[in-house]
Amino acid sequence: MSNRRRARNFVNNAGDGEPAADDGLQAMRERNRTVAEREASRLARPDTSEASSTLGHASKKKSAVMSTPFGNMMGRNQSGSKTDPGVQEQEEWCGPFSVARQMISAREEARRLREEQQAEADPENSKESHPLDMETELALDKKRRLENPSLNWVSRRQRMTNDGAGGDMANVNYYAKRRRRFNQQKSLMVNGSNYVPSLFQLCVNYLVENFEHIDSLGLVDHSIRRALCERLVAQGKMNGAAFDVLAEMGVETLELVDCAQVTQDQFCDALRALLPSGLRAILLKHCGRCFGTQAVQVISEIKELELFAISLGGAYLLKDEDVVKLIGATARTLSSIDFTACPLIGSQFCRALSEHFSSPVDGGVGCLLELSLQNVPLTKEALFSLGASSDALRNLKSLRLKEIEAVDDEVVSIILNSIDGGTLEGIDLGGNDQLTDDILSSMRRCNTKGNLRALQLSGLKNLTAIGLEAFFTPIDDLPAPPMLRKLDLSQCSYEEINDAVLILAAKAASFKRSLTDVAADDSLNPESLVHEVSSTKGLVHVNVGGCSISDKSMEMLAATCGSSLVELDLSFCVNVSDKGLGYLVSKLSRQFAKLHVWGLAQITEEFLDGHDRIEEGGLEVVGVWMKKSGGRSLR
Repeated sequence: MSNRRRARNFVNNAGDGEPAADDGLQAMRERNRTVAEREASRLARPDTSEASSTLGHASKKKSAVMSTPFGNMMGRNQSGSKTDPGVQEQEEWCGPFSVARQMISAREEARRLREEQQAEADPENSKESHPLDMETELALDKKRRLENPSLNWVSRRQRMTNDGAGGDMANVNYYAKRRRRFNQQKSLMVNGSNYVPSLFQLCVNYLVENFEHIDSLGLVDHSIRRALCERLVAQGKMNGAAFDVLAEMGVETLELVDCAQVTQDQFCDALRALLPSGLRAILLKHCGRCFGTQAVQVISEIKELELFAISLGGAYLLKDEDVVKLIGATARTLSSIDFTACPLIGSQFCRALSEHFSSPVDGGVGCLLELSLQNVPLTKEALFSLGASSDALRNLKSLRLKEIEAVDDEVVSIILNSIDGGTLEGIDLGGNDQLTDDILSSMRRCNTKGNLRALQLSGLKNLTAIGLEAFFTPIDDLPAPPMLRKLDLSQCSYEEINDAVLILAAKAASFKRSLTDVAADDSLNPESLVHEVSSTKGLVHVNVGGCSISDKSMEMLAATCGSSLVELDLSFCVNVSDKGLGYLVSKLSRQFAKLHVWGLAQITEEFLDGHDRIEEGGLEVVGVWMKKSGGRSLR
């Protein structure tokens, strides 16, 4: 029976006397106040209460209802197995404070056990310190800094902080830093508030804005027409009328970056007027609508052709027999062929090359210097005919076989062996998954005169570090390693493209003398190699995205390519740090213009706001806004 009911009964039994009712209510209030005062300290502070202050009806041991199916027996078994039998168990109140105390106790116990396990597993670290440990650590750190000079780099931001000029930059919101960095770089780059456009750019923009009023461009250079075409395409003004102005009578090079708005009849009419007047090069992209059988028929009807270069991209109407007819009509003067994404080209095209560009003894009439084929459905037998059945590729200087399923080690070996005299200057074999280290030996042997300057092997997952190191290492009875200007090893196997490969490639590209003496000593400080580097040699364009290189490669690039490197792509190279990039930028000359850092979430404000080119501009950092270090994506 509750206290209120007892008070009501007491009042009823007392009759109508007011003093009796007042005494009952007063007694009930006194009892409630006593209980509240006794339990107030326990409810206000989450400390373990004394056993004497525990209410009987709130005790789990005295309660008749338990939350577990085994009742008190389960609680006694569990508590007895975990606590010392000599210590009286303190009862925990069921609530959030009690749960928090239990979690803290379990965390401390887990930490103690973990420290004991670590001490047992690694007893050396648990030993007592020695008085000379600090001196040893300082000596080791000095040695590391001597071997890795990038560790000595201090950001401009840190120098300002040390000098007391940094202000409260460290406390500024990240997004405010991001916006300020973006505005600063934009103001120093093209289209920024501090950027003054050149007179050439001002003229191009003015002509494009008023291009509908232009009837003729006159005798302007090809570079001007290309800049106008690019700007017209960017603003969506490249139509039939603009094509008539760009392809007017007297041009020697017809280059269009987008022919989607040009009809086949309009293009053929332009060819009939331009070819007899001295058109020498046709360079078209997205030309599927305008270049087909009709255009080939117009070219073959012209008797005196001077075409030396044909480059077609996306010509989905161009058939295999049309290409044969085109080569036959232009083979006498044609020296550069480029077909990209032409799905109807096949074996007849390869046989036409072998027939028309073979040596004069075999009946050939032309001399092929550049061959570029990308995403073309050629068979292995058709590719064999290029190198095995004739010497059509004997004078080739640039070879590009990209994203062709039939290309394998055997095809590349036969084609490279058919090139005489080591005249090859550029090789692009990217996107061919079947290629292995065997192609490296073939390329090294065909480079007898050391003319190879560009090597692009992107996406070749089967290349190994051992094969690439051998390719860039001096070996007896083999031609010297290539002195490259452009190197692309992006999207290859992550572990195989490492520091050793890039260091050897940088040395081979920049040293004045043979690498025999230097290659044997890998412990040299990169800064000590500066006197061995030629100022006119070195890598210019490097792409090693998605590889395992680290700051060691940055130090070697800074030492060997200080006056040559223009563009560097380090996207998704997660082992490169702020100090490596900062040291590289501080050592390179002002010709270094573009740095790609997509996916480098480890790069922080120490480099982005502290490298040496942050104020003067001229260095474009691409991909810097992709992700904040240690945070969520910003896009």
